[in-house]
Amino acid sequence: MNPQPQLVIVGGANGTGKTTFARQYAQTENLPYLGADDIAFQLAPSNPAAVRVAAGREFSRRLSVALKTQQSLVIESTLSGGSLARTIAKAREDGYLITIVFVFLDSEALCLHRIAGRVQQGGHDVPEDDVRRRFGRVFPVFWHQYRPLAERCLVVYNGGDSFGEVADAEHDEWVIYDDALWEKFNGFLQGVTDENK
Repeated sequence: MNPQPQLVIVGGANGTGKTTFARQYAQTENLPYLGADDIAFQLAPSNPAAVRVAAGREFSRRLSVALKTQQSLVIESTLSGGSLARTIAKAREDGYLITIVFVFLDSEALCLHRIAGRVQQGGHDVPEDDVRRRFGRVFPVFWHQYRPLAERCLVVYNGGDSFGEVADAEHDEWVIYDDALWEKFNGFLQGVTDENK
């Protein structure tokens, strides 16, 4: 009997460290990783931003093939919109174990700072307006739209020296590991950020 296939979605605002976390998680769990940014670099190594739309389509195609063939994998998304929700719901119906990891930072400013550092090292850029628009939106979209689709959720903070697990849940039964960071996460969920206190 084959083991239950897994779909792990690493979500969060741009610049929070989703790609780094997703790759580490995939390696630790011995699961394949699929990312649109990697596809963009494969399609146009010298200018991946120019093929962002094509990379997104190719990501969707590869994800569809993987799910149809019951392959386990790790993906990432900002989770700032609802487009991935149907795919996750269908995967769950098809027998996938769904895990969603939500990675967050302290502020939009820190996300922008990290993106700038990534660009200096040859990584991809994200327009500042997109970062600011998505930052506050990702918290409630994760909580209200994506969390209910997962058997397991993890909330991870990346504002320190390494990723820190704040809380996790199986079937929405939450265990809190860091009360202060859980309170900060819930503040973002309620729309309270350091910039608008």
